[in-house]
Amino acid sequence: MQNVIRILLPVLALFSAVTASAQSVVWQKSVEHLGGNSYRILLDATIPPGYHMYDMGPYKEGPNATTFDIKPGKGATLDGGVVQLTKPHRYFDEMFGIEIGTFSGKARFAQRVELSAPNAQVEVNIEWMICNDQSCIPPDDIQIIVNIPADSAATRKQ
Repeated sequence: MQNVIRILLPVLALFSAVTASAQSVVWQKSVEHLGGNSYRILLDATIPPGYHMYDMGPYKEGPNATTFDIKPGKGATLDGGVVQLTKPHRYFDEMFGIEIGTFSGKARFAQRVELSAPNAQVEVNIEWMICNDQSCIPPDDIQIIVNIPADSAATRKQ
């Protein structure tokens, strides 16, 4: 019996790790120099196969929309708000009784930033929820620190 447990335990641990990572959204950051003191932070979400992530909504009585809370550090100011660069799939959701938007596979978002110093740091807090055809995973969140212009033209996985 102990031999069976010794064999199955690593297999179950591996299965659990693969299942958990298969259900996680992977975020990547990059910074694009737009000229002068203007930059654009790009945030790319890779959504696991079989799942969809909700767009930025907002939804009063619907699913948890993807939200961004961006805090510029000293020497940086935000220019406008976060924009969805990927067009969401829009449809009427029978369960919520409203039109919603979702992303599958990949989604890209952007935030313009103006610098008043040679370097600045921006804190990006993201919250999202993913679902498949049967169920949803509880909302998840991440904090990403973006260094401008040090992260320019570089992509970092979070």
